[in-house]
Amino acid sequence: MNAAPRSSPAPLTQRYPRLAEMIGIDLRTLALFRVVLGLVLLWCVLSCFRDLNAFWTDAGVMPRIWMIESDSHWRLSLYLVNGQAWFVASLLIVQAGFALMFALGWRMRFAAIASFVLWASLINRDPMVLIGGDLLLCCLLFWAMFLPLAARYSVDAALSTTPPPQDNLHVSWASLGLLLQAMSVYFFSAMLKTGHEWYPDFTAVYYALMLDRHALPFGHWLLNFPHLLKLLSAYVYFLEMLAPILIFTPYFLRPVRLLLMLCLMAMHFGFLLCLQLGHFPFVSFASLTIFTGGWLWDAAARRRSTRLAAAPRLYYDRDCGFCVKSCLLLRQLLIIPELQIAPAQDTPRAKTLLEANYSWVLIDSDEQAYLKWSVFTVLLRHSPLFGWLSPLLRIGALTAPGNAAYDFVGRRREWLGRLSAALLPLRDTRFEVSRNWYRIAGVFVVLVFVWNLHTIRVLPARSYHAMTPLFRVLRIDQLWNMFAPYPLKEDGWWVFPARLADGSEIDLLHPQRAAPDYSKPENYATEQENIRWLTYRGRLWEKQYAAHRGWYGRYLCRQWNADKNGSPAAQSKRLMSFQMIYMLERTPPPGEAAHVEQVITWRQDCYPDTARSTP
Repeated sequence: MNAAPRSSPAPLTQRYPRLAEMIGIDLRTLALFRVVLGLVLLWCVLSCFRDLNAFWTDAGVMPRIWMIESDSHWRLSLYLVNGQAWFVASLLIVQAGFALMFALGWRMRFAAIASFVLWASLINRDPMVLIGGDLLLCCLLFWAMFLPLAARYSVDAALSTTPPPQDNLHVSWASLGLLLQAMSVYFFSAMLKTGHEWYPDFTAVYYALMLDRHALPFGHWLLNFPHLLKLLSAYVYFLEMLAPILIFTPYFLRPVRLLLMLCLMAMHFGFLLCLQLGHFPFVSFASLTIFTGGWLWDAAARRRSTRLAAAPRLYYDRDCGFCVKSCLLLRQLLIIPELQIAPAQDTPRAKTLLEANYSWVLIDSDEQAYLKWSVFTVLLRHSPLFGWLSPLLRIGALTAPGNAAYDFVGRRREWLGRLSAALLPLRDTRFEVSRNWYRIAGVFVVLVFVWNLHTIRVLPARSYHAMTPLFRVLRIDQLWNMFAPYPLKEDGWWVFPARLADGSEIDLLHPQRAAPDYSKPENYATEQENIRWLTYRGRLWEKQYAAHRGWYGRYLCRQWNADKNGSPAAQSKRLMSFQMIYMLERTPPPGEAAHVEQVITWRQDCYPDTARSTP
């Protein structure tokens, strides 16, 4: 007698719904995370062009030979293949393209892997200019490779011939890994904040805002409210300590998670106002979006459905492959899931309008028909994300140019059809990775947690050293020690008095000044070019980075003298030598005055054939 076939076990979402909601992420939330993280990544990559020569080429402050000598053990980087500007620029352009693909959800798996590899390569190229946001971004991209980020509101979802997962809640080891990664930043940062400045004195925010290398004008203004600074210190400390625990509570999960997500976002918004931290707050905003519960999306969908009498209908020309793809893409990227799409030839009214006007046709819930440019404006009106643009684009002056643009595209439908067939074919898409890859993600959930335990020194160093090669190669070797164990109490600013060939003296960092100025800058953080230079010059003062001063000195000589070898007048302005003087200011306890001292850290001669540079 044959045994009855065994039925497959019910999914986790049915067997343990509360656990699934705790460790799962809604697919619509993953789409939001994808867009925000992709745009932040694109911004970070494009910002590298500003200092391309200075930080990423052999002509800059860290040539490849010095990078390999100083910090290359177990570090891999495609940017080490070639140190010339054209190669670095080309690789950055490719990287920006993948970041855009990541945000749009186009060829998602390939874009995620390429973005992770290229970002890890970029931050491995020059560790002197890295900030916490760079590392967090790399860790988030690592988990993104395992997740179905394109299952909702993406190019892949629009053009897939296979349907995406029906259940909005995605539960896997990768979803748990991403959630834990986002909270690890706060929990382990709090565990490392062991100084009495955090607890019980609650003076840490005061010391942080006294750091001129980071404090912004609003942060300086807050120094007038010492009691408020203590409250803010307690807020940051206890929020970072308790939020990662409470956010996984099985009780009142939805309101608690929403409240904690908003509190953490408010904390980062405060950082944004008070401190120059570069893109770190924006990367953190992206990481926190993953705690947006599916119930919020469901509530928004119910609210939209009550306002719509009937779903809008969009009709396209059946014989135009480019047209149907445009409709599918607009439905996904404008987030209008209720939009009905059909060939105009199947509906007499739409067919008549199509043939008479050579235009796509949209029939709204009020049975009003729209053509050409007006179709796009109505679609924007129905979009929950871009609806605010609709009134702007419905301005009468834009109608004629909009219709002309539509006609311009319409006359090139054949060419666009061939192009879209090559770049945007309808194809089978596998939104999720295989079960084995999810198992690998599960292994890394454990490994990353163990690694973070090592950073707070609760596990033996032997296992830490065993894990180091793998984590350094993958560039997920994380240490969340922001303002830990307490904010720095050594601050200051640089003055580079320099001598030119004609005997005159200038301030090399501010050559527009008549003479070197040793007084304290009004706002040092905002006077720096960007967060990369702020970080680089801040680290030059630290003893462990003292060897970099000579490379920076030679770079400044090359930059200044590059165009000073022509006429005698130009040669008289050649940079001959300069000093790196750090105006050291130690932050005093609240209520006491600060003291400043000059420290000569480096002397550089630009022509060492006549004199030698000495530390």
